[in-house]
Amino acid sequence: MRHVSRFSLVALCLILAVALAERAAFAADEDKFLGTWALNAAKSSAPAGSVPSSATVVLSKTGEAGTYKSVSDFNLAGTALHSEITFAIDGKDYTPVNTPAPPPGAPSVTQSFERVGSSAYKTLVKVSGTAVATILNEVSADGKTLKVTTTGAGPAAGAGATATLVFDRT
Repeated sequence: MRHVSRFSLVALCLILAVALAERAAFAADEDKFLGTWALNAAKSSAPAGSVPSSATVVLSKTGEAGTYKSVSDFNLAGTALHSEITFAIDGKDYTPVNTPAPPPGAPSVTQSFERVGSSAYKTLVKVSGTAVATILNEVSADGKTLKVTTTGAGPAAGAGATATLVFDRT
């Protein structure tokens, strides 16, 4: 009996060691996204020349399970826009806070986040519960470039329309 319990203890220790190693590897991959990113408009592309003139993305940790994302850019009319969201990469819906605020009665916008690879996560954007875009966020192997590819979903969002914004780590 003593041999069985010793084996169980060794097995439990090995399982815990593997779990901790996987968590550490995931945390290292997740940290690839953290930092400040500046739009490289020359390397970016979007339909009808709709690449913003400038944009900055800041990603930081908010604790054990959360990430804070702040995005500042200028729309085609030159108006400054700012969006903030705190989220986890867990597939649940989160609501961004936008400045300027949407007008009263505007449809609700939510985003969910899902890991799709060691250097990539996917964002699903919904308006009033209907998916309108999928965003693939990928960090380069050297950690210096963030590529954000947005693909529209459904007729209201230009199904299949794609924009790729490239950001450099600052």
